[in-house]
Amino acid sequence: MAQTIASLIKSGYKGCSVRRLLNEPELRKQINDDPSVRGNEHSKGIVMDKIAVSGKVLLIGPTGEAKTLFARTLLKHLTKAINERKYHIGGCPFNEDAGYLVHVIETYKIDKESSAEVLKSLCPFCKKNIMDSIKKVTTKDVNMDKISDVISIEPDLMVKSLNAVKVDKTVVNVAQIDPRNDPEGLYMLLAGVENLEQLFGGETSTTFSPMAHKVGVLSQGFIVVNEIQRLPLNFLEALMGFLEDPSGIKYSIQGRPAFVDGAMIFTSNAPLSVFGEEAQPIINRIPEVLWPARTKLERVTIVEDMFKEHLTLNLNNMTANPALVELLEKVKAFGKKGVSKLAIQFIGLMADLSIPGALKAGETEAYARKKVTRDMFFKALIEIHDPERTPHVDLRTLYSLIGETVLRKDEFYEGEEVALLTLDDAKRIVELFDIPRNLINDAIQEVKTMLRREIKSEGELTTVDSISEDIDKMKALTDEELKQIIIVYEGMSKQSKKIQEAVIEQLKPSYEQLLLVDHI
Repeated sequence: MAQTIASLIKSGYKGCSVRRLLNEPELRKQINDDPSVRGNEHSKGIVMDKIAVSGKVLLIGPTGEAKTLFARTLLKHLTKAINERKYHIGGCPFNEDAGYLVHVIETYKIDKESSAEVLKSLCPFCKKNIMDSIKKVTTKDVNMDKISDVISIEPDLMVKSLNAVKVDKTVVNVAQIDPRNDPEGLYMLLAGVENLEQLFGGETSTTFSPMAHKVGVLSQGFIVVNEIQRLPLNFLEALMGFLEDPSGIKYSIQGRPAFVDGAMIFTSNAPLSVFGEEAQPIINRIPEVLWPARTKLERVTIVEDMFKEHLTLNLNNMTANPALVELLEKVKAFGKKGVSKLAIQFIGLMADLSIPGALKAGETEAYARKKVTRDMFFKALIEIHDPERTPHVDLRTLYSLIGETVLRKDEFYEGEEVALLTLDDAKRIVELFDIPRNLINDAIQEVKTMLRREIKSEGELTTVDSISEDIDKMKALTDEELKQIIIVYEGMSKQSKKIQEAVIEQLKPSYEQLLLVDHI
């Protein structure tokens, strides 16, 4: 049985919008906690706020820091929520919320003129459905664009007519725009209609009919536009209609606005100065968020995730299906084959050291306190694109580097019962990627500092005397004490004695290099 506005009212439906959804603490937490994009909680919150206010946002930040991935992750959650909750007026290609009519029914008897204005603002398809319903109930032909026609209907009959309007369950998808697309492609994606002829009143209803020369994807405005700086000016001009109104995304049909409930997220890895003067007035209409590089500890955790994925693929001889990788990571402990914590820290810290301070999350969050200005952020963005300076080791490079580390480890210790990738293994592969020696040495020093800090007594202050004591302790470390440090630091306490001994044998040289004074 087809649902109507009356059945929605009975179920308590009031409407569903992107703005309202992004104000819900539970959904915001789900988005923040999604493991697809670790860290940057501060910036994530600002992005969600901007979309909740205007439906659009521009993320600007360094390459490989998951701007596009977060955009897609955010839209994935929004799309799921819309598909679970929203109903729209039957047959509407813009998915205009059935909640409009729910509110009009509640207020029609109180203010007929304002209610008629709301009905007039709906898309032509919705107005046709409402006019048909009015005619069935009253036998009158009503022009929805004439306020006087609408308010001439008896309030009880108008409410009865609106209650009888059919509704559809909303199902929306996410689209990703290729910068090479023509401007019409964007309008089609936002319109959410199957073809232009249907939109402009033709009789065809088949996507691949001879009349259908453009095909939409029913996205209803859930769109990611990657690297906006690559878009040609005519494409940017095509965006004007959506960017003009500060309060939301607006689609124009035959000169009449239709407000689209959705989100548009743009990304850029370059400062806005790369746009020509003609494009500046358009770009400036999009609220921006500075999207920084992740913190040091977040980067180390991301490296650990990358190692887990590569090890899972390598040890299970499988293709990189993310869902299957996640399943096997949960149900299969690596046990006898894995990677040293020192190797993970070394690669993560080396990548962190390659990023200018002004681009890092910790410093950027102090933006409001004027520690890092917008100008400093943009200058650092230009700096990391300069091939003459220390190379920026972004997360894409890390993924390749980690994959090669796993693959090159002699078929991953073939024939060995227990095998861990060591700090020395990681260093050898890093050198193959033409990483400067000073960056490698600095990362080793950072690993050493982290290790020594963790094995110090908790709460112990670092002073000149304590440093001297540390050196004495390192000199006096017995073989047994060093073994215990390795077991605890690598989290191997629950493993069998046999595995522990094999791990110690493989990792002992790395720990000696970092801890024993004679090796420094």
